[in-house]
Amino acid sequence: MRNLKRLFAAATMAAGLASLIAAPAASAATTDTNSVPSIAGLTLRPAHLHSTAKAGAMTAQAEEPAYLLGPVSDQSRCLDADLNTIGRNGTKVQLWTCNDTSANQAWYIRQIPEGYYRFQNVYSGRYLDADLNTIGRNGTVVQLWDYVAGARNQWFAASEIPEGYLRLQNAASGRYLDADLNTKGRNGTIVQLWDYVAGAQNQWWF
Repeated sequence: MRNLKRLFAAATMAAGLASLIAAPAASAATTDTNSVPSIAGLTLRPAHLHSTAKAGAMTAQAEEPAYLLGPVSDQSRCLDADLNTIGRNGTKVQLWTCNDTSANQAWYIRQIPEGYYRFQNVYSGRYLDADLNTIGRNGTVVQLWDYVAGARNQWFAASEIPEGYLRLQNAASGRYLDADLNTKGRNGTIVQLWDYVAGAQNQWWF
């Protein structure tokens, strides 16, 4: 009986040690990135969230600053995660009237070691993601999805254009973050990926 107790105690200690070693893996989504106050030299617009607005975020760093993004073609509207679908993968991403206190319009923006950026929605904790089922064409669906390590469809390259705005290019497709001109001018404007169009203010972001 004494030997059995010793064996049980040893097994318990080993299991505890294993859990301590494995624990950091759960936060991999936040430890391999660096928060940024600017992209490609362009200063980002800060969100002004109350602590309660951040409560639903899935990130480890509750005090990390968050930012807004919007297209130059419709400067009253911001990149927005649809509240009707925000509780699941495939959350609709759209444009909506800017509200810098809304967590569903606030984004943690981090540069990853590969030099690209990931955009994490504060409200849901999910990431800006180009839908793999539509990524081979113009009109690629832009959505929110859980963090996937090494997923280039969740990586965006950023470049500042001479006009002083950003273009955001998806690493997997080469297409650009684009506010749909057919639904421009209203809440719910579609956000998609599209080929580069010279002078297209619906592909310029600030």
